[in-house]
Amino acid sequence: MEAITKPITEMSASEIEAFLKQKKAAENQQQQNRKKAYETDKENFLKEVLSRFTDARGILETLKNETITHSENFNALKYQLEDKAVKEAKSFELKNDNVKIVVENQDKFDFNDSAIVHINAIKDIFRAKFEGRNKGFYNLLDSILMKNSKGDYDAKLLNKARRQAKELGDDALMEEFDKLNDCLVVVGTAKYVRVYTKDDKNRWKDVSLNFSSI
Repeated sequence: MEAITKPITEMSASEIEAFLKQKKAAENQQQQNRKKAYETDKENFLKEVLSRFTDARGILETLKNETITHSENFNALKYQLEDKAVKEAKSFELKNDNVKIVVENQDKFDFNDSAIVHINAIKDIFRAKFEGRNKGFYNLLDSILMKNSKGDYDAKLLNKARRQAKELGDDALMEEFDKLNDCLVVVGTAKYVRVYTKDDKNRWKDVSLNFSSI
């Protein structure tokens, strides 16, 4: 349709109606173009961020593995230079006056299939003690004894709850926590590495790679 260009004051009623339709169609097309540009730019941005994060993760994994491997080699070499066997330890460190590397082996724990018996018993004791008196506190304790998003119980949270439960002085409760603790089994190990440097006060400061500290 040919665009109407004459002044609106010279238009007939039908021309004004056609002009308004053209104007509305042009506005709709402009809005569609903006939405299309937005979607295109968003998709490109998301792809770029994913690519860069994936690359960064690969770089960090390589950095971690190479740092641990070389640190272990240096740790073994310092014993060999003294004609001594490498001392087995959960962690070791390499350092000079300004840099310190700490490599640590940590056990990964999980609960065996008997744990649910004691978790339910602990829940029952908490319910009897607190549900009627302090609903909020009971819900907090109950949430600690719930499975996480992976469908597992959090061993660290349960152990923390066990330490705090001692203050309640309930023998039955502590007996169940002790039995639950006996259900922990080592399912693997993980290696961690941390790097430190001296700050302006000559104190060791962690060189963190966590986003929250950047």
